[in-house]
Amino acid sequence: MTAPDVAHAFLWWIIPILGISVAPFLFIWQGVRKGKLTDHHVSQREQRFVPLFFGLTCMLLSFAGLYALHASPILIATVVAVIVACGISLIVTRYWKISLHLVGMAGAVTVFVLLFGPRWLVLSPLVLLVGWARWQVRAHTVLQAIAGTCLAIFVTIATFHLFGIQL
Repeated sequence: MTAPDVAHAFLWWIIPILGISVAPFLFIWQGVRKGKLTDHHVSQREQRFVPLFFGLTCMLLSFAGLYALHASPILIATVVAVIVACGISLIVTRYWKISLHLVGMAGAVTVFVLLFGPRWLVLSPLVLLVGWARWQVRAHTVLQAIAGTCLAIFVTIATFHLFGIQL
């Protein structure tokens, strides 16, 4: 399903951009600027709960906006997968650091593969590149990167299946 007109298409685009990316980024940026967070990667696991909770709240508001605008089921399923993966990450990060960078990248690649076919596995090296970069800057262990990747892949596939999206 596509948007009925350009205005809806723009709204369907801008709502997740603002709610899933921009608002959480600005919240973290402000936290660093005010000295409440040590860095923009939120490297200290103990500092992750509040930004993650804020981000999750923004994602839920984005979902509500998209739902109210009768957004495409595929877009709704994608946003639900993001919410579920971040919600699980919120719980996990209380006890163990998981790579949210890999949750995001692996989730995005999985959506492309599910929607457009296996040829989009060509994007998989991006997951490896992000994992390698996070390991190189000592932000995550290999296991934390693998956990974020597996979480995103599983949640995205399960969500699309539960939504009945035929692939």
